[in-house]
Amino acid sequence: MPLTRREFLRYAATGTGIAIYAASSDTTFAAVAPGPEVFRIRILHTNDHHARIEPVDGSGGPLHGGVARRWHRIQKVRQSKRGRNLLLLDAGDVFQGTLWFNLYDGLADLEFYNTMGYDAMAVGNHEFDRGQATLAAFAGQARFPLLSANMVVDATSPLHGLVHPYITRRIDNEWIAIFGLTPEDTGILSNAGSGVTFTPPIEAAKRVVAELKGKGIDKIIALTHVGIHVDRQIAAEVAGISVIIGGHSHTPMGPMVAPPNAARPYPELIANPEGLPVVVATAWEWGRWLGDIAIGFDRRSRVVTVDGPTIELLADMEADAGFESRITELKAPISELRAREIGSAAELLDGARANVRTRETNLGNLVADAMLGRARNDGAQLAITNGGGIRASIDAGTVTVGEVLSVLPFGNTLARVDMSGAQVLAALENGVSQAETGAGRFPQVAGLRFSWDPGAAAGARVTAVHVAGADGFTPLDAAATYRVVTNNFMLTGGDGYRSIAAGQHAIDLGYILADVVADYIAANSPVSVAVDGRIIEGASLSEPAAVRP
Repeated sequence: MPLTRREFLRYAATGTGIAIYAASSDTTFAAVAPGPEVFRIRILHTNDHHARIEPVDGSGGPLHGGVARRWHRIQKVRQSKRGRNLLLLDAGDVFQGTLWFNLYDGLADLEFYNTMGYDAMAVGNHEFDRGQATLAAFAGQARFPLLSANMVVDATSPLHGLVHPYITRRIDNEWIAIFGLTPEDTGILSNAGSGVTFTPPIEAAKRVVAELKGKGIDKIIALTHVGIHVDRQIAAEVAGISVIIGGHSHTPMGPMVAPPNAARPYPELIANPEGLPVVVATAWEWGRWLGDIAIGFDRRSRVVTVDGPTIELLADMEADAGFESRITELKAPISELRAREIGSAAELLDGARANVRTRETNLGNLVADAMLGRARNDGAQLAITNGGGIRASIDAGTVTVGEVLSVLPFGNTLARVDMSGAQVLAALENGVSQAETGAGRFPQVAGLRFSWDPGAAAGARVTAVHVAGADGFTPLDAAATYRVVTNNFMLTGGDGYRSIAAGQHAIDLGYILADVVADYIAANSPVSVAVDGRIIEGASLSEPAAVRP
């Protein structure tokens, strides 16, 4: 059974040795190392900010986050007794996600990050979305180091000398090292260009830890943007790391979302090759939460205590007035950007609430097609999005940025996940399970078509599913694996999509859905999208019924 924080601290206080416990079938977790605490650091951390300068919701709920609230909270922590030996870290992907990035190329975010006094930032894959020059401009003006130990930069690159493998800090007479990691497939996920390559992160971690230990530093923090699954591998395979602060997978750890959607406890404790505990933590996404963790070490630099829950930045929390004033100033040009024309529609694109929540519509098809088109390079075969995320129609004629944002106002991002055919079927069953009530979970799809019977019992309504391929449509195979592109809300089980949350190799791709749809409209104007029989109510498809598990 997993240990509670109270049990963890009890083991630490009694010095009873390392307690190992199993929280899942494939992972061994370390609870504590022996010895009294002699040194403590506190880490505040964020990841996958994605240009969320203003508060966000993501699912129509209360507003969370925003840099003004974040900064107010950071100041309160620094002024408190627990603010001693404090580090403020970001695990990457500050870039991309809202009109703030479209307009300011990350420099507006940087202004706030510089003021907040970040100590270090990992380089994420989306930092390359506008090429090396844009990242170089950001790094050159940052008052904190950008870190990546597995990024190799040629002398010809504008990033040469601007990204470092690690930094060392002396805190309370103790040496601390922080090294960074970037996704190995950044060249595929983003626009890295020539002159920059990325090596396997685990190999890089082993190399840099050996180098740091050779310098006598044995309190080592990995600041990573490689996803929770790789973070867990690093913790289990690389000896010498004390703490991993991660990003990239947009993983909600308890208590960031309600069970069962929280993927891991916060923090997670994993045994390294020597059996010692490694603290693994991430703070979900968009600055909704501020990760907050205190770690105590014994005289041999082993982790002996962990404390400090994450902080949810809620709508009723105080915000920094100076930041709010500056946001108002910087926001004025964004209003002009919303009025920008991006293309045209040949006919009405139907996003009426009563329709997108009960049936196939041409706007639902357009959104799903745009999602699948953007994620094809990442191997996506199918797209499933919730009709409730489509909030308006688009009239025939000129289409503006603002109209697209009215359709997709939540700032959701594209995410991909590998699912079995059985899980895909379960997702579609969930999607049509409450169609009679107009629930937002009704699916709009691309790359597949399905039929369903509204008169059947919920959970047994889908009568056939067929998947598009090189040879046309073929029946869904329950045992096969399909790469599905969806949105980040559904990825964590939103709207009841637990089978999506249960998929494998989940990654939030970071592309804001509204931007993806706007780009699709711009590239295909005047857009004309048919209702082409992807979702058939009542009658079954002519091919054999969907293969059920």
